[in-house]
Amino acid sequence: MLLSQVLNSTKIDSTEVEIFLAHLLGKDRSFVKAFPENSLNTDQTRLLKNFLKRRLKNEPLNYILGFKDFCGLRFKVDRRAMIPRPETEELVAEVIKHVYALPNRSLPNYFTKPSLTIVDVGTGCGNIAISLAKAIPFAKIYAIEKELRAWRLAKENISHHNVEDQVVLLRGDLLNPINEPADIIVANLPYIPTARIATLQPEIQGWEPREALDGGPDGLEHYRQLFKDATRVLRSGGHLFYELDGDTQTMRF
Repeated sequence: MLLSQVLNSTKIDSTEVEIFLAHLLGKDRSFVKAFPENSLNTDQTRLLKNFLKRRLKNEPLNYILGFKDFCGLRFKVDRRAMIPRPETEELVAEVIKHVYALPNRSLPNYFTKPSLTIVDVGTGCGNIAISLAKAIPFAKIYAIEKELRAWRLAKENISHHNVEDQVVLLRGDLLNPINEPADIIVANLPYIPTARIATLQPEIQGWEPREALDGGPDGLEHYRQLFKDATRVLRSGGHLFYELDGDTQTMRF
């Protein structure tokens, strides 16, 4: 089947179809656009038909592919956890910028043993914790996840990225599992008001875990408790970085 035939014969957004084709061919989208006369073999055609059938049922693109790229890293994703969003990369970038602006970060011992403690609350697939581990090798990172299915997915990603020695995965609600002081808390908790969930795109409300979306009646239910707990965990002068309605916010304690 010619690539041009695929692109001209489906109701699915052409960009998404190009992504599917590039994935099946092991190429990038520019190849698909430049060589539409290329064709798929029998196995690739079968897989493509399955992909398109699933997408027509509003299954998210990244669940179909089985991965999501985030902060230059590739993470396994499926229905056990929410798909990482591009705006959350800004949250990670703000934490990294803050850390490298701290005094004495250039001392050699900071790169030979953990000297900074970061807690990632509601880790989901582990994308924030793992991205921070890769960018800040002198940090000890605790990744906390309440839901068992998401916890297991995070464990798979932590193993895949070989950061088991740096990222400690804990199961529990908010900061409850933490019994030592932290320098930084990072949180991307559910913040969508319950009543708004029914108005979200079908790809979100019908497929992503509700517990990763629902922030209670006003969307702030989880954050109110987090702010209370943070006073117990954060060292004096520590920072809380969190995402709320797509924007990165910071609090100093």
